[in-house]
Amino acid sequence: MTPSEIIAADAQQHGIEPARVLSYVSSVLEGKKGTIVTAGNSVLLIVNIGNNNAELHLYTVDSPAELMRIVPMFIDSIRQTPIKAVYGKADNDGIIKLLTRLGVQVEQSDRPEYNWMARV
Repeated sequence: MTPSEIIAADAQQHGIEPARVLSYVSSVLEGKKGTIVTAGNSVLLIVNIGNNNAELHLYTVDSPAELMRIVPMFIDSIRQTPIKAVYGKADNDGIIKLLTRLGVQVEQSDRPEYNWMARV
């Protein structure tokens, strides 16, 4: 699947209008405010929020077992950048549990617009 197909399928699975999500991702990339990393049938959108911090969005149609294999690649990609901390707005705690299981120390966010953070 292409990144656009993955993002659209993920949005649809979560009851979100795919065009809205694709428009957001496109505006981030076109504005050079972020980048994407792909692996398997997953896309990680990394959005620069200043001070070497980033907001993360994971779009996936991979199985939980496949995510266990892919997420460490995403973590390694982030660690190769100057990013110091990552933030997210998890609507379920599955990704937080996955990150914790993979050894990432997930904390309560120090920024009110996010509900979790992890230092890189």
